[in-house]
Amino acid sequence: MTTGETITGGCQCGAVRYRIEGPLGKAGICHCRMCQKAFGSWGAPLVSVSLANLTWSRGEPGEFRSSAVVARGFCRDCGTPLYMKEDGYGAWEIAIGSLDNPA
Repeated sequence: MTTGETITGGCQCGAVRYRIEGPLGKAGICHCRMCQKAFGSWGAPLVSVSLANLTWSRGEPGEFRSSAVVARGFCRDCGTPLYMKEDGYGAWEIAIGSLDNPA
């Protein structure tokens, strides 16, 4: 999944918005127990984005550490899962469902 266009997304209530400038990386579905709990589902559809290519354009996400090496971002107002970030990885794993146009 790659593109040279600006990609936007955010949470369900609109309190947190982001912009992605540059290509998207690999997409996948994580089905670890932590992703299942964070998304309230059997898995988490995620796409990688370089740390340098993502900016928060409205609000800032809440964040919690779901393990010693993983932080998860979400909207503090509506609870929408927004990302997973593994320490030392160099990319955001953005929740595909939070993209404005995931197709």
